[in-house]
Amino acid sequence: MPGSTFPKSPHLIRNYIRLMEKMGNNLLLSSIRRGFTLMIPVMLIGSFALLFYSFPIPQYQNLMETCLGPEWKSFFVYVHDGTISILSLNTAVCISYSLIVELTKGRNTGVSPIITACVALCSFVALLGTSKAEFKLADLGIMGIFAAMLTAVAASALFYRLSTIGRFRIKPFSDGDSVTFGNAVSAVIPAAITIAVFAAVNQILYVVFHFTDINAFLYHILSKLFSSMGNNFLSALTFTFLSHFFWFFGIHGGNVLEHIAQSIYVPALAVNQNLVHAGFAPTQIFTKTFFDTFVLMGGCGSSICLILAVFILKGNKNQRRIAKLSLVPLLFNINELVVFGFPIVLNPIYVIPFLLVPILLMITSFAAMGLGLVPFTCHTVEWTTPVFISGYYATGSLRGSLLQLFNLFLGIACYLPFVRLSQIVSFSRQKKNYYRLCQEFKNTEGRNLRPRLLERQDIIGSLSKALAEDLRDSLRDGYITLFYQPQVDYDGRVFCAEGLLRWKHAIYGYIYPPLAIALAEEYHIMDQLGFYVIEQACRAIANLNARGYRTIAISVNITATQLKNEAFCRELFRIVERHKVDPHFLKLEITEQVALEHDIKIKQTLSAIHDGGIRLEMDDFGMGHSSLLYLKEYHFHTIKLDGSLVREICSNASCREIIASIVYLSKSLNYNVLAEFVETEEQRRILHTLGCNQYQGQLFSKAISFEKLVDYIIGAEQGQKVGVSEQAGSTH
Repeated sequence: MPGSTFPKSPHLIRNYIRLMEKMGNNLLLSSIRRGFTLMIPVMLIGSFALLFYSFPIPQYQNLMETCLGPEWKSFFVYVHDGTISILSLNTAVCISYSLIVELTKGRNTGVSPIITACVALCSFVALLGTSKAEFKLADLGIMGIFAAMLTAVAASALFYRLSTIGRFRIKPFSDGDSVTFGNAVSAVIPAAITIAVFAAVNQILYVVFHFTDINAFLYHILSKLFSSMGNNFLSALTFTFLSHFFWFFGIHGGNVLEHIAQSIYVPALAVNQNLVHAGFAPTQIFTKTFFDTFVLMGGCGSSICLILAVFILKGNKNQRRIAKLSLVPLLFNINELVVFGFPIVLNPIYVIPFLLVPILLMITSFAAMGLGLVPFTCHTVEWTTPVFISGYYATGSLRGSLLQLFNLFLGIACYLPFVRLSQIVSFSRQKKNYYRLCQEFKNTEGRNLRPRLLERQDIIGSLSKALAEDLRDSLRDGYITLFYQPQVDYDGRVFCAEGLLRWKHAIYGYIYPPLAIALAEEYHIMDQLGFYVIEQACRAIANLNARGYRTIAISVNITATQLKNEAFCRELFRIVERHKVDPHFLKLEITEQVALEHDIKIKQTLSAIHDGGIRLEMDDFGMGHSSLLYLKEYHFHTIKLDGSLVREICSNASCREIIASIVYLSKSLNYNVLAEFVETEEQRRILHTLGCNQYQGQLFSKAISFEKLVDYIIGAEQGQKVGVSEQAGSTH
């Protein structure tokens, strides 16, 4: 488990992990991360379009031209135009939307996330100044990512602040108009001010400082820096570091430094080629092909090393999903999905390996060529050529491929501890989010509300969706079990056991059972889960019968969703028949909420269940004012007292009176009465004096595994007081 090593980590490592977790939970960084996550579909489509366009196999290119005509590439160009080429526009919208959702969470501000995102987009375009002669369409793509991030954050914060000032909000004079109209009208002045501010910033940069954009500013600084260096180890080290330093902040390092590469490293490759043609040995180690082939394997940061490290460590499911999606593009050095979708950009956990690995690979490649172990690069290689193939083409030797293999292992080794660190931080964050989810669910549960978890568009909604998918997978793979809480008579003999759902998640441990049920209901897998539980219960009955215990029943809970399924009865009796068990020893529990449905299908299904010999129980009897009405509607074998009555039986005379009345009525109607949540000997004694002689609760046993149940039954038969320590979650 990813988090299992956390407590054993050295003090310094633990502090570093806490720092990374704190930075990861930072509102600004988490909003940027979620914004990039929202762009994954666009980046994935654009990456594959680029791959299909530039797949570096001549036979493929010829085949596509033969089948689709000379203009076949145009289709993929158009797809790329609609995705990667406008990535900065998507960045402004998605990050702004993510940030404003966090800023307005739990607050009735009236600030619309959609309007805010539109204002951020307008502000970004105003900052670019698309009408300027110097404007380049590339600024709408990856080149403009950094400016888009800054604009999205600043514009959203400014618009939000202005929108909370009353005098800047126009109050629409409309009777009965929609909330959307009101929000739109009230946003006019804050939006106008925000967009005007960014237009003014553009004007100042252009008129006063003569910079068309941030890339032009960087170009100016870098030209001065590299002009005095030339082609040597220091300049190569600086080139590698700066390229990835810019990338980490979302600035396309390759494009920013392209003029450096064209002025220093492209000519160096030409020098090598001319020397080889003249019959001399090449002299230039640092060439454009050198960096593309041996330093930028899998794109910037040697991203393929990160992805392979993720596969090696397994761990975080979301990381593995992104790794699988990005692996094919990475093989051809297309890394946008990893850099922005993983993301690496502004991810404090990966800053060290992202900057360090390319530098190490540059040094090892320099050493290998300087020592004569690997030939110098003398051939131009298409940037999309896969690793190992590119190493051979660049050097004309298999030793180039072997160097890439060495670099690959070195890069993986460097990324492994940081992937592990990422998993630990993610594990800790996920646990905290799960506790938040449980707390919110219990709060709504206490108010008898049915939350719509999967519809939420926040971290709770995302976690709920992930849990629902995990529940489906666990159900399919048989990882869900039943624990059993014995039901005993006054003499301590076991006559039944309630089967309680237990789902042990790989990260969160035992999931709160009512939450699992709610997720199954909302995810529309309640029928499958219900039949799985009944299957387990019948298997337990058959197992008890095989061990000689033929009078002990198993009860399980069923929901209204199951009872409304027309195939429920047919499948129910098919399961009973398949396990060859007496239907009288399978009990199905329903709650008053189920009975309150007043659904004719439910009533017909319950009647069919009773007629088939399966016993019905009403759970939580007495919790509603109308519980008595259902005794005439359905044929119950047992009614289970509401736990609140039992818990207060010692201190509340009214509870004792209610229980006494229920016991008296049940005897006259020939129903059994069972008391749940019996936790003390005094409660059992009072219940006995009131005429209730069937009990369930922690006084006797917590929920236990089937084998522990058998041990308990044996001990009860021998008159022993069995103490059971095993427990999974709550008793229900």
